[in-house]
Amino acid sequence: MRNFLIGLVLTVAGIGALMFIPSKQVAAPMPWETTIMADGNIQIFDIHLGKTTFRQAQDIFKAYGKTAIFSQSEHEPTVEAYFESINLGGLSAKIVLNLSETEQQIQAMLERATEAKLQPSGARRYELNNLDHARLLDSPITAITYIPSVRLDEKMILNRFGQAEKIQQTAQRPNILIWHYPRIGLSVTFNSEEKTVLLYKLQD
Repeated sequence: MRNFLIGLVLTVAGIGALMFIPSKQVAAPMPWETTIMADGNIQIFDIHLGKTTFRQAQDIFKAYGKTAIFSQSEHEPTVEAYFESINLGGLSAKIVLNLSETEQQIQAMLERATEAKLQPSGARRYELNNLDHARLLDSPITAITYIPSVRLDEKMILNRFGQAEKIQQTAQRPNILIWHYPRIGLSVTFNSEEKTVLLYKLQD
């Protein structure tokens, strides 16, 4: 009986120890793994800009995104799909997708929007009705904004992407520094007060 109890205790302890061993992360595309496709645009996170749709992105991320139109003075309104938290290869991040829509389509969706909320940035976010949300599933993705939960510093970006082809900073906003990598349609924004933002866009 004593040996049985000892064996039972050891078994339970072994199972408990296994629970604290980190599981191996499933292989996933990382933000520095970019491929220039035949049309000159990049593929990132298995998303081919200008080709991959919002529906396909949801399958890739294994998550459902929300959609809205953002409108701000002196800027054209944008149609966006956003995911509050996506984990890829152990890195958690907020991801925003810009979707390709014509001015007429955007205006029609604004007229059918169910609600408009003022954002801290001064922009207005228009909540779309269910029919418009469903229609956007087949809209191609034109840009990806990637905001990792872990702060990426300049050394990390330099190690992954190399030296920027252009560095932008203005006297009006000295706390913001933007590194541009036009060859892959990427710009990286460093902000001393906020998280680092990676923006991938269609080539001009």
